[in-house]
Amino acid sequence: MILSKIKIARRIGALSAMLLVLSTLASCFKDFTEDFLFTEKMVEIDATTWESKAPGKTYPIKGPYEKGAGVQTYQVNLIGGQFDTDQTLHYRIVPEETTATEGTHFRVPEGGEFVIPANSSVGYLSIEVLDFPAEAGRDTVVLELVGNDAVKVSENYKRLGLAILLTGPPVEGHALHEQLGPDSYYNSIYFDPLNPYIPADIRQRIEQSAANLAAQSGGPRRLHSMYIYFGNDNLVTVVAQYYGGGGNGLSVGAYATWTYEMVLDAQGIGSLVFKEANGNGNSQRTNFYPILGDYLEKHEFKVDWVDPTIATPDRPEVQLGGLFRTDDPTSYILGPLATLNATGSIRPFPSSPAMHDLFTDGDGGYFTTLYIDPASSTQSPAFQTRWQEAYDAVFAGIGTNTPGRRLHKMLFYFDPTFNFQDVRVVNYYYTASGAKFMGPMRFQWRVDYDGHVKPFAFIFQDANGGATRAPQLIDNFLMVTEFAMTRTGDRIKFTSVDDPSVYFEGELSNHPLNVNTFWPE
Repeated sequence: MILSKIKIARRIGALSAMLLVLSTLASCFKDFTEDFLFTEKMVEIDATTWESKAPGKTYPIKGPYEKGAGVQTYQVNLIGGQFDTDQTLHYRIVPEETTATEGTHFRVPEGGEFVIPANSSVGYLSIEVLDFPAEAGRDTVVLELVGNDAVKVSENYKRLGLAILLTGPPVEGHALHEQLGPDSYYNSIYFDPLNPYIPADIRQRIEQSAANLAAQSGGPRRLHSMYIYFGNDNLVTVVAQYYGGGGNGLSVGAYATWTYEMVLDAQGIGSLVFKEANGNGNSQRTNFYPILGDYLEKHEFKVDWVDPTIATPDRPEVQLGGLFRTDDPTSYILGPLATLNATGSIRPFPSSPAMHDLFTDGDGGYFTTLYIDPASSTQSPAFQTRWQEAYDAVFAGIGTNTPGRRLHKMLFYFDPTFNFQDVRVVNYYYTASGAKFMGPMRFQWRVDYDGHVKPFAFIFQDANGGATRAPQLIDNFLMVTEFAMTRTGDRIKFTSVDDPSVYFEGELSNHPLNVNTFWPE
């Protein structure tokens, strides 16, 4: 009995000790909760919580943004509870981390002030990326949230960087010559011989140079375009691009370059002092003397914007620049600004807006072929008559060619390598034994600002092209007729400017020049 009382007392003591321990633990947990429960209100830039930090930085860098990108807005989160009144907060620019210039590259709207509305956990800050004269490289602006008495900032998520590209289209309110160069958005002024805004004296000089080039012995040469490239160290290169002149004429084309030193003053005025030429430049100098020696090397020029009252292109996104004679401002070279190179290996797309409108595929690209079915009822009777005469001539054998070839269909192929100023006229035909072949002929393709196709200028043909080159269709038609070109849907119609009853049309497409891959049925 006594033993039992002792056991009961021990059990009561143990239970009391356990209750004491539990009471102590409960007290400890309560203290822990009170010590570590987050009660402060704090802000963070939302993008910094999920964007990766920039290398070597404690914050992410968004962008790069193009110059002139405008107002950029970023979400700011309020954590720790909401307020029942609007909270006005600020951000600042971190000078030691920022390379961009405020007022030039960016602007801080409202002095960096923004609001988190009452009963909300989200606000928005904004910064504006300005437009400015183009130059090379990029700069960075870093912003940082600033707290107040009621709101703290998260040390880990308070900064955000923005990278701003300094390159980009030049600003027309600033000097053009300061915004052209090898590391700038544009480096060249391109002058298209068919540009209707070229002054008469310049047009005559370009046309005379083109005529000299075409008359040179050793094969047909056709001027494609010219441009002026602005390089480093005050070097300026005049580039002339042309076709033909040896071999089979099927290479990427020829170009002549003449390099000058042109030291420009603060107004963009200077003279071209000849330094050197490439091989073609030396051999073609006499042909291009009307525009080189008798003009560019003869006068002082100002590199400047072209006044919209002089030439307003039908494509408003195009920026125009020019070289204006300082002694005669009515004499100048003008053209779209372009991104090319000093070697002439890049051929600019024609400046004619008709080329862009007529060949676009609607998805940012261009069609490369026009499939023509001569038997279609959409062709004019005059064209069908010419096709039949061509069919008979080819079947009988043109020149010394073997008789028996039967013309089938026709295709125009616009070579993207030459930016649509090179066209292959392809006659599909059957041999006397029924084999399938094609006969390509190569021409220079020129479309003016009114959508008029100039007579095709012959460059080259292979043996199959020569065997199917019926004068009724080629020499006495395509090579002597100016056509008005119009587009309806995916079809293009060619109508004789002199005789509208003569027309033919075809379907825009992207067919390969390979009879094993594509054969029109």
